[in-house]
Amino acid sequence: MQFREAVRRYRDVQGTSSPEVEFSHNWPKHEHLDRDQLQWFLYWRSLWERGYVRKTSLSYMNLHIFELLSLEYRQDPQLAVERLVEFYNDFHDIQPRLDVTVVRWIGDFYLKMGEIDNALYWYTHGTAGDLFEKLSWYRFGHRDIPLSFLQKVAGVPKSQFYREHMPGIEPEIERLMQAAFRKFYEIEGMHPLDKFARYTDEPTIYLFSNTPIHEKYYLDGFRRYEQAGTFVHFVKHALRYAENLLRRVEKKPRLKCDESLALYFQDLESDYPVPEVPEKKKEPREGKASGVATEIVQPTLTVELPEEPVVLDLSRVQALTTETEWLVDMMQEENSAEEPLMREAPVVSAVSTVSVTTPSPALFSDIEAGELEEFLENLNGGEQAFLRHLVESGERERRRLAEWLKLKRMFLDATVMKLNESAMDAGFEPLLEDDEDEVYIAEEHEAALREWASRG
Repeated sequence: MQFREAVRRYRDVQGTSSPEVEFSHNWPKHEHLDRDQLQWFLYWRSLWERGYVRKTSLSYMNLHIFELLSLEYRQDPQLAVERLVEFYNDFHDIQPRLDVTVVRWIGDFYLKMGEIDNALYWYTHGTAGDLFEKLSWYRFGHRDIPLSFLQKVAGVPKSQFYREHMPGIEPEIERLMQAAFRKFYEIEGMHPLDKFARYTDEPTIYLFSNTPIHEKYYLDGFRRYEQAGTFVHFVKHALRYAENLLRRVEKKPRLKCDESLALYFQDLESDYPVPEVPEKKKEPREGKASGVATEIVQPTLTVELPEEPVVLDLSRVQALTTETEWLVDMMQEENSAEEPLMREAPVVSAVSTVSVTTPSPALFSDIEAGELEEFLENLNGGEQAFLRHLVESGERERRRLAEWLKLKRMFLDATVMKLNESAMDAGFEPLLEDDEDEVYIAEEHEAALREWASRG
């Protein structure tokens, strides 16, 4: 039996009360249901028709969605798409996957009906789904890309400054980014996606994909963009430049970014002036030169100090010292098989020698490398030990790294986040890359960290 024929057969059948029966299928059709499953499906569908939202499996939900898409359950396209929107609003909290599938299918429905504005709204609805496909629709519709999408493209953590100024900072950064994108188009004659991302001009749109009623649709002028490192670089550094405009107003250190992007922010610079530092007024010196007798003011401390000497009781200090030594000894015994949480500070010779080395083609210049090393030396002992472990062991698996840190009484996610945020606040790129399965040193820092660890 063809799917549309089955829809016509069962569309007017009212279900009767029956228990739910488990059912799972990637492309569910009526023919896949046994008698009990069909009875439950018709009963669940009739409940929703009467206004009762009842939870059931995604496969049952998809079967009714397919009925609506077929234009056999509701023959009027406007009534059918309105019913689809109603279905999404009623069930997406129960079944989060509808944020990916039904949202796209509603957009397909509106596109087929020729209502491009409604189609673009649903194609770009929410942050779920294929990121670059959504960007393709923003570009096709000549619409500004929201900040949330740009941040997903960049994939960098928020700085401490950013978090401290939330939520007010977000609409401001979004305004700056959208203005920079428009300035880029004005100067370059093209959208940043066209210049930096890969794309295809194939105008074929596959409507209702992964359903029994999928079909092709031709849309002239549509480009489908794909992931590209150059576009990610542009967005990441544009976000940092935008934040730097806000940071300089508060005299905060700048994040490292590609300064060539200043061209696209030039119209915005005047809105974020550098605060003027007030000059200190020099008061005329009094004394012989001025001919005015100078009154000698007695120091405050000599007046306020008590006549009797202060006697310090060092017994409590000695007791605290003893307790501290005992605690350190106990922790060293517990972690004798592991690297210590703290290590002794290196003894610095009073006489330093200057060595001349041949410049290497590393990412950092000599000054930047020295700054990075100074930053690393100021981390706490546990963070330094973790970085050395990453360098020396080559371990990347999250589970094993989490177990290693657990022995140090540290947590992996918190440690990675703190290291990256501290690096960004100090003006460096994030030290670590973190994906779903692995944590590893960022490529641009790898050489510098290996050199630092070798001297530890």
